[in-house]
Amino acid sequence: MKPTRILYAVLDMGLGHASRSLPIIRKFIDFGCDVSIASKGRALSFLKSELPDLTFFEAPGYDIEYANNQFLIAKLLQQLPKIFRGIKQENDFCQKIANSFSPNIIMSDHCYGMYHEKIPSYFITHQVFFAVPFDIPLVSGFISLFNLNAHKNFEKVFIPDFPGERGGLLSGKLSEIPQKSLRYKYIGILSSLNQMSVNETIDVFISISGPEPQRTHFEDIVLSQVEEVPGDKVVILGKSESEIKITDKENLAVFTHLSRTQIQHYINRSKLIISRPGYSTIMELVELGKQALFVPTPGQTEQAYLSRRMQNAGWFYSVAQNRIELKNDLEQARSYPGLHRPFETEKAVESIMEEVLD
Repeated sequence: MKPTRILYAVLDMGLGHASRSLPIIRKFIDFGCDVSIASKGRALSFLKSELPDLTFFEAPGYDIEYANNQFLIAKLLQQLPKIFRGIKQENDFCQKIANSFSPNIIMSDHCYGMYHEKIPSYFITHQVFFAVPFDIPLVSGFISLFNLNAHKNFEKVFIPDFPGERGGLLSGKLSEIPQKSLRYKYIGILSSLNQMSVNETIDVFISISGPEPQRTHFEDIVLSQVEEVPGDKVVILGKSESEIKITDKENLAVFTHLSRTQIQHYINRSKLIISRPGYSTIMELVELGKQALFVPTPGQTEQAYLSRRMQNAGWFYSVAQNRIELKNDLEQARSYPGLHRPFETEKAVESIMEEVLD
């Protein structure tokens, strides 16, 4: 297999897109590919810390602002002109990078403008369709039409999920493939966390995350209740600007931030996880076979949909942020077995390699 130059673009919206891209990027490197990464913000910082030897470009982004309440979708719809401008700037940036870096392949994790008509370009997403509150036909129809048309700029759309009865097994209707389309391919799940052979000595691992101000609200609720929960607990606050242990009691450790290696170690040692139901988090917990209590970010319709889907399937329990009663909710969560699909990431990555580097 001849060496290949790859431009890998990652959406800066949380760390899920960046974390799920790690195993793919590392496999490209293992195959001797010359990989450069384009991203911005926290995603770019995260990837630089994980892959310090690569070349990085700071890409334009969509700079989406989040609502302070339940009306996130309304806030997002107001920003559509800015998002469209961002996609155009993203594509202009891609054309310039293509002229200077001369990649053979472009990989895009949910960056709509990262494609080139003369370079094979591939898109990664679990959102063929978007979760829209109240299923408003006009809104869902417009967004779906935009999404399907945008995907036509790419050779293939890789869906990190297993095929289910309607859509993906985990992502459900979000990844339902249009009939007769060969553009879409289910590849299986992608997790940046590997299974370790360690004893489960931690009863509960709690990951605080999400856009502000909801991250802080979640933190305040958890810290006010966590000491009532029996057993050994570890809490990570999701404050990436520093890595400090701020509480170190006999059965409770609270960190501002942990490296990916440390998170892998703690989650493998934990019996149950409390976190947001971000899609990348769900994939990681399925790969590792962990039980979980999900707390969707208020206003994020995708997380609300995924948490309902996980609970209706009988895999994971979820609770609204403003109704958390940790001690009681954990008892409910322990009655849900989770879902275990071990060692699937390696298969998913191999599927992408076969398609892209053939």
